[in-house]
Amino acid sequence: MMAKYLSPVDAWAIAFGCIVGWGAFVMPGTTFIPMSGPGGAVLSMLLCTAIILVIGRNFAYLMSRRPGTGGVYTYTKEAFGRDHAFLCSWFLSLSYLTIVFLNATALFVMCRTVFGDFLQVGFHYQVVGYDIYAGELALSAFVLVIVGLLFILGKPLLQRMQTLFAIVLVAGVVVIAVATIPHLDVSQLGDFTGEQGVGFVGAVLTLVLLAPWAFVGFEVTSLETAHFKFPASKSWRVIAVSVLCGGMAYVLLTVVSVTYLPQGAAGWEDYILNIDDMVGVAAIPTIYAMRCALGTPGIVIIAITALAAILTGIIGASRAIVRMLSTMAEDQILSKRFLGTTFCVVFITAISILISFLGRNALNWFVELTSFGAAIGFAYASAAATKLARSEGNKAIAVTGIVGLVISAAFAVVQLISQITTVETMSAPSFLLLGLWCLIGFLFYWRTMRQSDLGEFS
Repeated sequence: MMAKYLSPVDAWAIAFGCIVGWGAFVMPGTTFIPMSGPGGAVLSMLLCTAIILVIGRNFAYLMSRRPGTGGVYTYTKEAFGRDHAFLCSWFLSLSYLTIVFLNATALFVMCRTVFGDFLQVGFHYQVVGYDIYAGELALSAFVLVIVGLLFILGKPLLQRMQTLFAIVLVAGVVVIAVATIPHLDVSQLGDFTGEQGVGFVGAVLTLVLLAPWAFVGFEVTSLETAHFKFPASKSWRVIAVSVLCGGMAYVLLTVVSVTYLPQGAAGWEDYILNIDDMVGVAAIPTIYAMRCALGTPGIVIIAITALAAILTGIIGASRAIVRMLSTMAEDQILSKRFLGTTFCVVFITAISILISFLGRNALNWFVELTSFGAAIGFAYASAAATKLARSEGNKAIAVTGIVGLVISAAFAVVQLISQITTVETMSAPSFLLLGLWCLIGFLFYWRTMRQSDLGEFS
């Protein structure tokens, strides 16, 4: 019997920590507000939260129906067989993997913003216009290795750290909001269009398409239900609170981004339009707002909050990949070596460190893959919930399952069709990386079918 050590707070910490990462502090100024304006960005995040709650309801149903450590792999296998289970898990694993190394390399950006060139030492080179220094690479590698070692040697301590960091994160976001939002010019929230020249509906819906990226990770608790110290039937409460906290963080940090303007900026449009020319803390509106509100203590508070977001993302996503890889190994999809936590952790850590050598700009290609992988996972979970709920006569879940499936499928299609909206969907490098991931998956799958006598493969 598996050990039960996760309280509702621990499960919430895993989910919420995966949802909110470094992007929540940067994207309001670089993507959300330019795309939809302050008011449009807030409305879009509220709509994203509502959409993810529907998908979350499907996951909660599956979790209460089939507690275990397999998550969406197990649910999809029961509903559609091994082939679909592998396909779903392979793409969702890509999303989790990107969360790990994107948050690890976010340490580059945070250190440059807060400490300047402090870590820009040793050899350096440039990839896609981004300067990469040995000192920054060493920091990311150090954090990844420490997290990996704690996974192997001190998992209970790592869980306590995850919960603590998640509490620091949510408390920090509240403090940031309380310190800055009183200085907001409320009239700015009446602007629902950004710089793209798109109308109100187009601007809002375009940003809603980022929901899979913004909320991926809420479902990682589905991989941990076997370790809950509480009934799996209460999973919906954990998921709902996690998603609502994530939505709150995105909304508050978006509003914070327009509370203060640099000297000479005529308005938020002028600030955001010229943000690429800004240096230091002014280049990230959330950090700039805290410096204006509280000075150096403000920068310390938001730096600690952002660091908590980065670490919860790394820990939570790493944990999810380990669970998913080991589940596929148990089911003879992957090599038996993935049954061991140590091998999985070393595998994840090594890949993440190697990819971090590409620098932050090149890793933007992976952001698009995060959204695509999450959309595939959400679609399969919703489809499984629909099929299983219908077989049991559960009409409510059958409805939420269909809604979740349609929405998730739309997310995936938009990612694959270039320039279908004003959002830049997958670029050529992203398609290349997706093709490589598909090829690697095919090789794993082909090897399994050749070596297995299982009759469940089609």
